[in-house]
Amino acid sequence: MRPLLSLFLACCAATAVAAQSNAERMANDHYTRSHDYDLIHQRIEVSNFDWDSTSFEGKVVTTLVARRAGLDSVILDAGAKLVLKTVTGVGGATLRTARHGDTLVVFLAKPLAFGDTVRFTITYHGAVQNGRGLTYIDTEGRPHRPRQIWSQGEDDNNHFWFPTYDFPNDKMTWEVVATVPRGMTAVSNGRLASDVVAKDGSRTVVWRQDKPSATYLVSFIVAPLVKIHDTWRTVPVDYYVYHEDSALARPLFKITPDMIDTYSRLTGLDYPWAKYAQTSVADFFGGMENVSATTLVDWLPRPRDYQDRPWYPWILIPHELSHQWFGDYVTTENWANMWLNEGFAEFMPGQYWSQKLGAHAEQDYYLDEYDQFMQIDGQRRMPLAALGSNNIYPKGALVLRMLKQYLGDRLFWASVHRYLVDHAFDNATTDDLRQAVLDATGQNLDWFWDQWMYQAGFPEFAVTAKYDSTAATLTLVVQQIQQDSSKADSTGLRYTTPAAFRMPVAVRVGTAAGDVTARAQLGRRQDTIVVRDVKGPPTMAIFDDGNAILKRLTFDQPTVWLAAQLERDPDLWNRHWVIAQLGLRPADTAAAAALAKAATGADYFLTRARAAQALAAFPASAALRALQTALKDTSAQVRAAAVEALGNVGGAQAADLARQAWTADSSDAVRAAAVVALAQTDSVGRRAVILQALRTPSYRDAIQNSAYRAIARGGDTTMVDSVDAHAGEHRFAPHVLAALASKGSTRALGLLVKHLSDERAYVRRWTVESFAFTLRRDLAQPTLLAARANLKFADTRQAVDELLQEWQKEGKKSP
Repeated sequence: MRPLLSLFLACCAATAVAAQSNAERMANDHYTRSHDYDLIHQRIEVSNFDWDSTSFEGKVVTTLVARRAGLDSVILDAGAKLVLKTVTGVGGATLRTARHGDTLVVFLAKPLAFGDTVRFTITYHGAVQNGRGLTYIDTEGRPHRPRQIWSQGEDDNNHFWFPTYDFPNDKMTWEVVATVPRGMTAVSNGRLASDVVAKDGSRTVVWRQDKPSATYLVSFIVAPLVKIHDTWRTVPVDYYVYHEDSALARPLFKITPDMIDTYSRLTGLDYPWAKYAQTSVADFFGGMENVSATTLVDWLPRPRDYQDRPWYPWILIPHELSHQWFGDYVTTENWANMWLNEGFAEFMPGQYWSQKLGAHAEQDYYLDEYDQFMQIDGQRRMPLAALGSNNIYPKGALVLRMLKQYLGDRLFWASVHRYLVDHAFDNATTDDLRQAVLDATGQNLDWFWDQWMYQAGFPEFAVTAKYDSTAATLTLVVQQIQQDSSKADSTGLRYTTPAAFRMPVAVRVGTAAGDVTARAQLGRRQDTIVVRDVKGPPTMAIFDDGNAILKRLTFDQPTVWLAAQLERDPDLWNRHWVIAQLGLRPADTAAAAALAKAATGADYFLTRARAAQALAAFPASAALRALQTALKDTSAQVRAAAVEALGNVGGAQAADLARQAWTADSSDAVRAAAVVALAQTDSVGRRAVILQALRTPSYRDAIQNSAYRAIARGGDTTMVDSVDAHAGEHRFAPHVLAALASKGSTRALGLLVKHLSDERAYVRRWTVESFAFTLRRDLAQPTLLAARANLKFADTRQAVDELLQEWQKEGKKSP
């Protein structure tokens, strides 16, 4: 996006919209960019890649249609580092251009009438700041890291490597033509049109994306890759990995065709693209849903790693795949509606696992989303639909799940289908989804959209219960105690939290004669729910039976009620809420007994794991026997939770049990937990265990990282040199040195300064990160200022300068 233009528009618009609410801004499409042409097609040619200069040669042929009469110039986004060679129209006539930062203006040979088509060609020398648009990866002498290049467009980084319209509200078709060095291939969007190997071994690959999508989804990857082929019906489903990972690819990705089939069935819309490719690359942040060609990080699990339920197949693969419908097929109109992309993509994996593994797997998935949501909301409370919203992933998933529970399965999926069909290969806003629900079901859920999409927060319920044996009633007083304390920004925009959320709720009361249920409508700051026909003393009381409301709940109950609910309630969120309440009662033997029973006998592993974790707060006499049993659980997650709890329980027996787990368990997650537990419980042997853990390879460095955490938490400055020995192997090592330096180790600080001039560029990068994120600011800033003049490498000096400038700006903003 053009910086100067956006700043100008923001300044002009501030006064006009100062009084508008977030809902009004969203409804008025305030955040959508204007442009006066329709981008139709681009042919993008790239070649002569140079890793040293992070450069290449480029050529783009652009076809577009005028959206206004008299269009005499075209404004494109084009990175300032792209050096133009020629800009020509049809027939080769040179076209005049102008540059303004990252904006390129192409003056047409003659003005166009409304609806006229024009085509022009730009040739250029492409250079990028590594990591902006394109990332060049060199081996740097490190294992599992072949030389490669990958692109990353979202939000607006593709214009740094080819001139285009870099905003989501225009869609086009395209071709990517990549000529790559010997031994490499190129993966891009759409179908493979040609693949030709030249006499010198170089390879020219042509990919055609013949259905329209947003320009930020244009992608290509250059690397020495092997293709593992699969299919869904007749659609190619391919997995591109390094040659050394070829044996790991199919066990990981083989679930993909079934996921495609499940998503096609649920949405009522068959997978819409020519192929689906998944390509793993180095140093990637996770995954990116480039249309028909997802890019993924190269963390392929080994066979033994699946017992720890790695994040990769559980969340990453199904999340990125779901974007092919939500984000690529129907795309957010602007970035303020980005939750439509990310919320749906975060929601859909839970639906897949529900279809394949049942209700508990679904609840398990969304329980993790709930934990993430609460953590993010606690940092800053923002609406789901808002520019720069910080909670679009977990809150989006949870709100969609809540909408599905409110509507029911059939109406919900009918609404989703209507949304996809009505906006096929096009853009959508948050209100378009509301309209799709209205069109599909006849229900206008404007109230739901207002409180869950356009406003912030969630209901915080404080519930009390009173039983009347004469009237045979249990009366619940339900208060909503959430506060609206946000302040307006400089434009007058304030994110409000509703004083009272409107939602239906179910209450289930247990008695010796059976359960009694009641439903009520909440919508006031205080509501009263009377449950009738309670013909005996309650044995439990479940508020929001089925967990249909995203909430925080305070509801003080007798331990016997909580124990009964933990044993009988099938819903995992409700169980985990009960476990948290029981965990606050470490002196209550009944609470300990309920948790011990759940930790060793609950029907789902996550309940057993959470109960084991809660036992950490109880005396050894109440907790050890159950934790010892939990160490034999078939689930690695339960065993890891039990070992973690042993570290808090403490004592010689806990240390012995943790040591057994460290030496004998097959799970990396369990052994990692054992390292931390032994660091807490075994003062004599902790050093030897930590040193051994630092030398023990594991999936995603789980065991090594647990050793680093133990050192950092304990502040053991005698281990500085042991940590430093791994500074060239693990990204976490410089951060631990920074943590120890923050606790007074001058040796650790000196080593950090030394690593700023390490011959290995990646060590220097990791070290700068440790100054930025881990070392105390009052120590980091003067140290960098003193060290700057003696830094050996220009890239590190630049990174240090940028960090110091950022801190200086933050200091000026502080009161």
